[in-house]
Amino acid sequence: MERVKGTRDWYPEDKAKQNYIFNVWTSVAKSFGYKEVEGPILESEELYKQSGEEIPEQTYQLTDKSGRKLVLRPELTPTIARMIQQKKELKKPIKWFSIPRCFRYESPQSGRLREFYQFNLDCLGFSNMKADAEIIATAIEIMKKFNLSKKDFYIRISNRKIISSFLKNINLSYQQEVSRLIDKKDKLSLNDFKSALKECNVNELQIKQILKFLDISSVDEIKKYVNDEQGSKGVEELSSLFYYLKKYNLSSYCKIDLSIMRGFDYYTSTIFEVFDSSKEFRAIAGGGRYDVAGIPGIGYGMGDVVLELFLAKKKKLKQQEEKSKVYIITLDESSLKASYEIASKLREFTTVEADIMDKNLTKQLTYANEIGSEYSIIIGKDELNKKKFKLKEMKTGKEQLLTEEQIIKKFV
Repeated sequence: MERVKGTRDWYPEDKAKQNYIFNVWTSVAKSFGYKEVEGPILESEELYKQSGEEIPEQTYQLTDKSGRKLVLRPELTPTIARMIQQKKELKKPIKWFSIPRCFRYESPQSGRLREFYQFNLDCLGFSNMKADAEIIATAIEIMKKFNLSKKDFYIRISNRKIISSFLKNINLSYQQEVSRLIDKKDKLSLNDFKSALKECNVNELQIKQILKFLDISSVDEIKKYVNDEQGSKGVEELSSLFYYLKKYNLSSYCKIDLSIMRGFDYYTSTIFEVFDSSKEFRAIAGGGRYDVAGIPGIGYGMGDVVLELFLAKKKKLKQQEEKSKVYIITLDESSLKASYEIASKLREFTTVEADIMDKNLTKQLTYANEIGSEYSIIIGKDELNKKKFKLKEMKTGKEQLLTEEQIIKKFV
């Protein structure tokens, strides 16, 4: 029996690392006022046809007994759109986050699996660039919470209006195809990129214009390449976004990169990606501005697979810290009732385990050390007669004879 290709098993130590990641995601989202939501793992196939050509091709599909075509969700954004359409009285801004389990049928590779968890954070209800700046701020804060600095990562930012305007202005015949090539530029050699452009009927002059355009790193330079209303609006938005990022002391984490397009067709304005500084890994997070049922929104997704690889490489991957562990050692049957009672009271404040295998004292103490217990409570006939239990600090070996109340006070 083998694990299905592209999926993972989580043993306790693996789950503890995953919980550490989830806890950082959740704590940052809540600190910015975002509320957690969730949707079904099964959705109608039709829902994802709105997401462009790429997503439906990657879905795990099934037909239920009534003949309905369903998919295992590959992402949550279409579900969010459906939820908003179904409850139009929602107060704006709508600030939601989620950590859905998703499935995509694609080739497993480093940083990408067929089954994964993805942190999603969305702000919907208005198109002011303050929202875009706040969304990017949450991504930066998450990376900082993982004890990463601006030496470790950066944010690539662009604007779809600017790119669309430029490609239209140089009279390209296949703008969509060229847009997708630009999005893959970092994965191609310069010669391969040029060859791929030529296959899309891009001439030598246009290739030079594209390469020069993609090297731009300032808003002022961009202005020279756009001369229509759409492009001017994009420049205004990008300039406004960096104004707010500077006000929030975040601009040093960010840089303009016109080569990012994001693969999905529904982005309308700001687009951004979080990358490791050495660009060893694929994008750690990515997203942008879009419209949902006529409501403007901005959001992003951050997958757990590539993030875990990056944190491990940086030696920043921790296990979720647990409360102090207590192990209760019972020396005979007469101790069971007392051990159960004190365990029940202590579990309001910490994690407690007790012997269930009838081991002797030495083996119970050995086991307590193996599972990382900070304390053991030893209960036998002598302790019951004295109405005091032996509290042993496992690290130092120090022992105290204390009443039940005195022991509980140590963990309150």
